[in-house]
Amino acid sequence: MSIDDTRFISADGHVMEPPDLWVTRMDKRFRGRAPRIQAREDADYLLIDGVAPAAVTDLIGTMANEKAEGKPILARNHNRYADVRAGALDPALRLADQDLDNISAEVVYPNDAMFLYAAPDPEYRRECLRAYNSWLAEYCAAAPNRILGAGMLPGGEPIEWSIREAERCAKLGLRSVMLPADLPRIPYGDPLNAPLWSALQDLGLPVAFHNAASERFDVDQFPPTAGGTMMATVHLKIAGQLRTFASLISSGVAASYPRLRFVIVEGGIGWVAAVTRLMDHWWEDHHHWLEPKLEQPPSFYARRQFYHTFEDDKAGLMHLPMLSADGLMWGSDYPHTEGTFPHSKEQVAKDFAGLSADIRRKIVRDNAARLYGIE
Repeated sequence: MSIDDTRFISADGHVMEPPDLWVTRMDKRFRGRAPRIQAREDADYLLIDGVAPAAVTDLIGTMANEKAEGKPILARNHNRYADVRAGALDPALRLADQDLDNISAEVVYPNDAMFLYAAPDPEYRRECLRAYNSWLAEYCAAAPNRILGAGMLPGGEPIEWSIREAERCAKLGLRSVMLPADLPRIPYGDPLNAPLWSALQDLGLPVAFHNAASERFDVDQFPPTAGGTMMATVHLKIAGQLRTFASLISSGVAASYPRLRFVIVEGGIGWVAAVTRLMDHWWEDHHHWLEPKLEQPPSFYARRQFYHTFEDDKAGLMHLPMLSADGLMWGSDYPHTEGTFPHSKEQVAKDFAGLSADIRRKIVRDNAARLYGIE
């Protein structure tokens, strides 16, 4: 089979949560504070208790319709919730968009729900994530081998909350779980997290870290301009995910739980080889006194346990001689504007030019099929 005959598996797509999800599904004691959409003069805004309001365009790329229609994107905050591409809300229409874009299956992550990790009240945050996971399971049930959901775990204390929710996600049929990216309140290597890592290893679910799902994210730290959006992209997609990747290895988490599989979502791959080599260089000089002690160089754990998703990263693909193709997974990032919908086939042909058909099939299909058990 040639690459031209291959249907892709997207390792990174997004669902759009219904605007009344939390208002209707959260426990009654939280209903008055439930996340909700508020229409303002310039745009619709997402309101989360304790978190600065953010325009929906900042969160979900409602401008994807403009891009798909070949129209220029002329502003950042001008869309309404009703402008979200219908396939992000309706699983049946999503399947039609998958077919349109040469996609046979898709791993889906949140949109609005990612910003729940910044909510300061742990009980409120936990209940918000529980409601989201229940809804997501229903959404994915429409086509369980084509729409694969990543449930959200409530990071922080008590750790038992995260363990119980991971077990519930597995029972609901979700195919992966997420934890906060970047610098969580309880560092990855903290002994408090040991029971969680052990439980996740036993469950066998891939553990994902999406660049926008951070406990420390603040929408006000970047100005509402095109330049501010660009800076936010660089900060989240590269700087934040770099820290996540380096922390999981340097803290000894990957070494201590060898059956865990980590997915660094939407961080691109252009930086991975340089950072891994820098960590190896440090290990070569200092591993005799390094704490926690790593028996193998960081690149060993990076190749054994880490997957990275990207949608448009020609520079990263040029580093393949220093990477493992087995750990790379392409994703369309549907329905976001920085994604490749509805021109994924053309983008893959352009970025993967010069690579063998076997390598291309690994990255656009086989690796994700193996990791998530897609038939």
